[in-house]
Amino acid sequence: MFDLVILLNAQLQGEMAMPRPPRIQFPGAIYHVITRGDGRRTLFHDQGHYDRFTKGLADEVERSQWKVLAFCWMPNHIHALVQTPLPNLASGMQHWLSGYANWYAKRNQRTGHLFQGRYKALLVEDGGYFWTLSRYIHLNCVSGTRPLVDHPESWPHSSYPGYCRKSNRLPWVAYDDHHAYWQGQNGGKNATAAYRKYVEEGIDCIEDPFKTHLREWVFGSADFLNRMIALAGDGTENGTPRNRKLRRVEPQSILDATAKEFGCDASEYAVYRSGAPGRALAAWLCRRWTSATLPELGPLFGLSGTGSVSNLTRTAEVQLKKRAMIIRKQTIETELGLNIGNKA
Repeated sequence: MFDLVILLNAQLQGEMAMPRPPRIQFPGAIYHVITRGDGRRTLFHDQGHYDRFTKGLADEVERSQWKVLAFCWMPNHIHALVQTPLPNLASGMQHWLSGYANWYAKRNQRTGHLFQGRYKALLVEDGGYFWTLSRYIHLNCVSGTRPLVDHPESWPHSSYPGYCRKSNRLPWVAYDDHHAYWQGQNGGKNATAAYRKYVEEGIDCIEDPFKTHLREWVFGSADFLNRMIALAGDGTENGTPRNRKLRRVEPQSILDATAKEFGCDASEYAVYRSGAPGRALAAWLCRRWTSATLPELGPLFGLSGTGSVSNLTRTAEVQLKKRAMIIRKQTIETELGLNIGNKA
C-alpha cells in the first residue's frame, strides 16, 4: 500500500556510526512499538495479566497525553501504534513497562528480566502509514502456524474490536485520528467499513511490513529518513540523541502567528466562545509544538476546563481534513520554523 523505507545498516555505519538505532523524540512523533518477553517468556498468563497491562497503557495515555492508534497483546510479545504530542516516549515506556514488570514479579513470585532488552520504537512518518501498520498489528492474532483465533475481531486483547463496533470502543483509543488521513484522501466515505474490509482482505494473505531488510528504524519516505538522520547527526548517548532537538516555541508565539495568518488579533482567541478565525487551529498547534499543559492553555483560549481545550483541538482535527486548512497550518509552522518534524 505504501513504500516502507527503513535505514540500512550500511547507512547507520556510514552516516552515524552508532551501535544501535537511535531513539529520537519530538512533539507529534509516531512510533510502532514492539517488545517481547525475555527468551520468549510468557508475558500474560490469564485475563488478569492482560487487564493489568492494558490498564497501564490507559494510565499512560492520561499521564503522558499519548494517542494510541492500535495495539495487540500476544502471549509473549506486544505491538502498539502510538503518537506522542510531547517528546516523552522514553519516560512513558519506562513507567508503563516497569510498572507492569514489578506487578508481574509480585503476582507470580518470579525474579529476573521480564522483557527482552530494549523495546523497539520504529518511527512512522505520518498518518498515511496507519492502515498498513495497524492491519499488521491487528492480524497478529490470526497469523502463524497456530493462530490464536480465526478472526481478529474475536481476539479481545487488541484495539480491533473497537474498529468493528462502536460498542466495543475504548475511550482512550484514538479511532477517529486513525481514520483522519484516509478520510482526507477519500472524502466522506465510511472509513469504519472501509478499514474493516481492508483488514479482512488481509487475513488469508498477511502482508509483513517488515519483510524488507530496511527495517530497523523508520517507516516513511526518503525525505523523512534524511530528516531523522539529521536529527540524530549530532551524536547519541545510550541510543538517545543529544544536543539536537526540534525547535521549541512558546504558546503565545503560535497564537500570534496564527492570528497573523487569519487576519485577526491574538487577543480575540482568549474570549470565551470566540469565533475568531484560526482559534481551534492555534490550540491544536499549541498541543503539538509546546509543552504547555491543558490547564496552562485554557486561559489563552478563554477556557477553564481541560476538556474544553481538548474539544477545541478536536475541532481543528476535523478542519484539517480540508486541504486549504492543511496549507494554512503548514504556512504557520514554516513561519515559526517548525516545518522540519513529523507531518502527521
